[in-house]
Amino acid sequence: MLARLVLSLAATLAHTAPAAPDSILVRGRVVQYDAPFAEALAVERDRITAVGSNADIRKLAGPRTRVIDLAGRTVIPGLIDSHIHAIRAGLTWQTEVHWIGARSLVEALERLRAAAKIAPKGSWLIVAGGWVERQFVEGRRPTQAEIIAAAPDHPVYVQLLYAAVLLSRDGYAALDIPGELASRLKVETNTEGQPTGWLSGDNRAIGDLFDRLPRPPMALQVAGTRGFFRTLNALGITGVIDPGGYNMPIDAYRALFQVWRDRALTIRVAYSLCAPRRGHELVDFQALTAVLPMGFGDAWLRFNGIGENVTWDLYNNDAPTDTQKEQMQ
Repeated sequence: MLARLVLSLAATLAHTAPAAPDSILVRGRVVQYDAPFAEALAVERDRITAVGSNADIRKLAGPRTRVIDLAGRTVIPGLIDSHIHAIRAGLTWQTEVHWIGARSLVEALERLRAAAKIAPKGSWLIVAGGWVERQFVEGRRPTQAEIIAAAPDHPVYVQLLYAAVLLSRDGYAALDIPGELASRLKVETNTEGQPTGWLSGDNRAIGDLFDRLPRPPMALQVAGTRGFFRTLNALGITGVIDPGGYNMPIDAYRALFQVWRDRALTIRVAYSLCAPRRGHELVDFQALTAVLPMGFGDAWLRFNGIGENVTWDLYNNDAPTDTQKEQMQ
């Protein structure tokens, strides 16, 4: 009896075919480390299980295998961006006007005009960076008159890197910039001494100005996080190291954690936390690290320790006195 059972089990195992891959990618150029290009690869769940020729990989497919025809496209390993403020970008991605990839100022302003047509009257239109003058054929920044003409019924905020912001007249009034912040911003004027709408300052001043904008509701923060991560996926990015930084209080991470709990992350995230309160850094870090030990998380989301803004006073030396310079020697 036992012999028949062993023989039966052996026969069953001998005729059991390996599981077919979930997906195969064929007719492409698959980059391999220190080896020639392959033509195709197979994927089972989240693992690459085989790399080889079109013919060999096609043999692995089963009736439910998804076949992706690359049509000559190149497959590369996922890229990891080692310093990107992806979490912050995701919070407002859904409600911003994006100038990424716009080849002319005309195209950029048309995107602003299109957004103005569908946004509720009086709501903010925000371009939170993602562009430089050199990408436009005109080779210049927009003017206040141009953004007002594109969106006359909306306050408009256009940020250039961490260096400058253009506000419409309604936008300037709506931000109600306090005196302490205004003293750290430079008002650009034209040849006649009139304000152009452009304000410049260091990254801390620009960050504080951005903080005065209304935050989207939680649902849009979650949708924006998903949308921005998908945009990064389209650029070949599959992992990020996010250093935290300005504009990132602890509750700003709620949207990221919601997407993680929903098992909807499409990018692996290693994130850091910064000091949320000026003058209370040590107490805050002691509380944070007590409940968030280094390495907390899983394969998709992991706590990476203290981030780039370790202490607020680290950035108070933009104009040191002679005495301070001597003390630092």
